[in-house]
Amino acid sequence: MAKRISKLFAATSAVLTCVAIPSYAAVNGLTAQDEFNIKLRTIYFDRDYDNDASDDSTFAQGIELNYTSGYLNDLVSMGVSNYTVLNYNSTGSAQNNILPAGSEKGGVDDSFSKFGQYFLDFKLSDKGHIKIGGQKTKSMLLKSSGSRAIPNTFRGVFGDYKFGNTKVYGYAYDKWSRRHDDRWEDFSTDQSATGAISVIWGVGGAYKKDGLKLEAEYLNSHDYLRKMGLTGSYDIKFEQSKLTLSTGIFTSQDDGDLFVTGAEGGDLDDEDAAGALTGLTKSENDGFAYYLDANWKKDIWTFGAAFTKVSDAWIEDNFSGDHGTNPFPTRSLIGADLTNQNETTWQARLGIDLKAVSPGLTTKLYYTDGSDAENSALGKLGGTADEKYWAIDTRFKVAAIKGLSLRWLYLDYTTDETGSVDGVKGDRADHRVYVDYTIKF
Repeated sequence: MAKRISKLFAATSAVLTCVAIPSYAAVNGLTAQDEFNIKLRTIYFDRDYDNDASDDSTFAQGIELNYTSGYLNDLVSMGVSNYTVLNYNSTGSAQNNILPAGSEKGGVDDSFSKFGQYFLDFKLSDKGHIKIGGQKTKSMLLKSSGSRAIPNTFRGVFGDYKFGNTKVYGYAYDKWSRRHDDRWEDFSTDQSATGAISVIWGVGGAYKKDGLKLEAEYLNSHDYLRKMGLTGSYDIKFEQSKLTLSTGIFTSQDDGDLFVTGAEGGDLDDEDAAGALTGLTKSENDGFAYYLDANWKKDIWTFGAAFTKVSDAWIEDNFSGDHGTNPFPTRSLIGADLTNQNETTWQARLGIDLKAVSPGLTTKLYYTDGSDAENSALGKLGGTADEKYWAIDTRFKVAAIKGLSLRWLYLDYTTDETGSVDGVKGDRADHRVYVDYTIKF
């Protein structure tokens, strides 16, 4: 009981502190452009596995208090965000999903609170900025996932600058804070000590003109992994419809002493190699993958199709615990990456704008089939697998209540596996419900 009261007190103190900052700024007139909002997310996850012992569900409340000042002297602004997550009810093995592990086996903690963002933002005329401190990030190969009650955030520096139709950007981060707990921690692999990866850094550029978009990015997870990506898309406009054609090429390669057997336990089967010692034997990755995508939109209808081909396994996770930075349109909306060795994946999509039923209501259906995945160390001799999923993603932006939106996401994922392919996950049906409400002051 004392522990629970202590946590509640800490969460309340953090919330009041965050509220006090914009209140103080308003009273003292920091700038006329100050922004303060409260984001509330009620979230429900229910996962039903073939193995009933793995089933879990979580019903929780996320609270974001976000304050950003205007630019002082047209030069620098400041921002701070407090994140709080409260557990309403959890069952099964739900730890480290939306909330951290609790004191009881398989249980979760009751709540946590933290300062997820704290930064200074330096303006570079009207063409760019440099942001320093704890912050959300979003690029092709590294992003703050928004699929839980709160986002994960990173500590470091991000900068971008735009000239003409081109934007260049770069980032370097030395810590991160996960979406399910209150700690700031150093980067690591699945086998290394915490902090073994000293920095995650990257550079990129994007070009946009008329219907053409191009983007390239290089990411380096120090002494562990390097990745590159190049994407392009072009919009073809017809009288009453639009066709968007897209493609992308990606690589992932081992890049230092930290890339040893088991360093990426979720995707690679390198522990199956003869004589391999987990955590000791040098491992290799030469991942390569590309995709093609077409999306046609007319009136209330959207039709899409995509194809992805992988040779050596393409690694999604830039460090241990990283999830959700997958640039392929055929990726699973929940769970599996579908980027295993020699895997070929097809996807069909159908979107419907249901504005005739209710303004703001949309739904999208997905069917995705991945075949011929192989054990990344031994090839077909070590294992093969096919995986597929179908999903429905329904969203409703409530016009009558400003700032309120709802989302229901359902996915059914099944596999046919022989031997071992680590990137293939357990069969499951997954329900997710989000109720988001933003109050702006």
